[in-house]
Amino acid sequence: MVNNKIIMYMKLKDINKTQLSALTGIPATTLNRIINGTVINVKTTYMENIAKALGTTIYNLFDLPELNQPLITALRPEEAGTVVEKLLSEEESLLLYWFQNSSQDSRASILMKARNEYYVTQREINEKLSVGKTFVSDTEDYNQIEFNFKHPN
Repeated sequence: MVNNKIIMYMKLKDINKTQLSALTGIPATTLNRIINGTVINVKTTYMENIAKALGTTIYNLFDLPELNQPLITALRPEEAGTVVEKLLSEEESLLLYWFQNSSQDSRASILMKARNEYYVTQREINEKLSVGKTFVSDTEDYNQIEFNFKHPN
């Protein structure tokens, strides 16, 4: 089924499919399949990129099963230094609140544990993929990140 909502927003913004593909970083063929409704499960990142490019929310463009459930997408270390807009789950909100209200020493301990877990996970992924290089070097530092969070209520 054709996604007429995306088409309507494209007309409102005077954006064609080629321009939307460039704005979102989504390949033109994939974007065309999303708009034509041949993609059954659209990636959350694709939905978010399309919505952002069209100046709206994913809820205005896509028929999502339960609107009261937040879409959970991972924040990635490479987003450090960028503004990130994400709908938080209750658990994510609690973790962020806990971190923000911790002492400086506790924050350092939490960050060290998170970095260690991240590097272990990346190594496991690399081993499973039989790839010799890591995604992120152990020396990179992720101290700056800004969030714009929205609670689902």
